[in-house]
Amino acid sequence: MVRIQDVHKFFGSHHVLCGIDMTVRQGEVSVIIGPSGSGKSTLLRCINMLETISAGRIYVREDLIGFREVKGQLHDLTPKQVAVQRRDIGMVFQRFNLFPHRTALQNIIEAPTQVKRVSKTSARTKAMELLDRVGLADHANHYPAQLSGGQQQRVAIARALAMEPELMLFDEPTSALDPELVGDVLNVMKDLAKSGMTMIVVTHEIGFAREVGDTLTFMDAGVVVESGDPRELIANPQHARTQEFLSRVL
Repeated sequence: MVRIQDVHKFFGSHHVLCGIDMTVRQGEVSVIIGPSGSGKSTLLRCINMLETISAGRIYVREDLIGFREVKGQLHDLTPKQVAVQRRDIGMVFQRFNLFPHRTALQNIIEAPTQVKRVSKTSARTKAMELLDRVGLADHANHYPAQLSGGQQQRVAIARALAMEPELMLFDEPTSALDPELVGDVLNVMKDLAKSGMTMIVVTHEIGFAREVGDTLTFMDAGVVVESGDPRELIANPQHARTQEFLSRVL
């Protein structure tokens, strides 16, 4: 589903991603952990074309993301072409990014009706199904300010799913939540994983990685330090930097 080849990203002279290689199979839950500033979120933003890579290639399915290749040379896609690629990639952020002046239901139907030109009736039916799936069917007409952080994040997940993506990216989806609200969001993500959704999850929730992840990648200073089966890597990390990190978070 996702193939990342020798990806580099610079912000000015700051080398944020230093030759990342990664593969995510269809239906797999790939979890990425690491300290702040290690490049985890930047990598997700590059997959979703919210940031443009400086070198390397990213493929989703077999589509080269953000570029077209002509005789070995890469050329930027137009914003319209990027938008078409992005439709199949859902993303959930640390901050929920809901429209504050729209209800939960209205937030969810916005993209399908405006981008995919789905009828409002069909979009509303699908949105109510998704709200029910995330346990918020009775909050359809609530505005974000009337919802807890955990409820807002579940609406954000439903909003991403409304576009029927092939790939879901989660950028520390529970880091802004009060501890007692984390479980509800993780349960929705676990349900998604069981349904076969391909997911790349940046998180500090080591328990989620151990229970749900198919692969676990530890990043530090813009490189992949170690990657493997989550249960094995957590129980017996091979690299000293991974050992140090896990000793502080477990």
